[in-house]
Amino acid sequence: MPAMRQMLLSFVLVMPLATFAWAQPSVGPDVPNPHGLAPPDQVPDLQLLPPREGGPDQTPPETRPGQRPGAGQAPPAQARAQRPPPKPPETDDQLLAKLAKAPDQRGARAIERELKARWSHSGSPSADLLLKRTDQAMEAHDFDTAREIAQKLTDVAPNFAEAWHRRASLAAQKDDYEDALNSLRHTLALQPKNFVALAELGEILEEYNDKPHALESYRQAKALDPFLDGMEDRIRNLSKSVEGQGI
Repeated sequence: MPAMRQMLLSFVLVMPLATFAWAQPSVGPDVPNPHGLAPPDQVPDLQLLPPREGGPDQTPPETRPGQRPGAGQAPPAQARAQRPPPKPPETDDQLLAKLAKAPDQRGARAIERELKARWSHSGSPSADLLLKRTDQAMEAHDFDTAREIAQKLTDVAPNFAEAWHRRASLAAQKDDYEDALNSLRHTLALQPKNFVALAELGEILEEYNDKPHALESYRQAKALDPFLDGMEDRIRNLSKSVEGQGI
């Protein structure tokens, strides 16, 4: 019995101390909570907490330092639909219209190069290859080979204007003006606004002493390309002979 009485007395003494510890509103800095637990009446009910804004599926993507929010993301479909479509390439007629109004020689030369590059493409890989070989032979001053290739090219691609133009240039280089004149007429039938071919036609007509038609060809060439080399002087000199006065 004395042992039972002593155990009950110890239990009664410990209970007020435990109750006092749980009842404290906070643990002071000098008296640490040995278990690190909040009193039962201060533990929040997790089921009563408000939901966190922006759930796991709504968390915005991470942004790198210095990156503008939203950068790197695909634009909305509506924004993509509002973008203007890319401009189509200019047609030959549009380029020729710009050439006729070119403000200076530098601008004219850029348009000339673009047009000549376009006219050098037939749409046939084999014809384009033959034209390239013709030009390579001309650059090597092998004019006989170049002319032979050009003649073959006009046979296999009779609707390729630039093939006839090369043939005309090579014929004129050999003083074969009959073939040159015939080839230039084929060129201009297929590409009437080839300003270089018009100028070359004027030279051959002038060589044949057909000055009125030569002057007409020169003027047509200059109307298409105001900065074509030598046209202004040729027109001025020839107009004195044909019309009795300069332009």
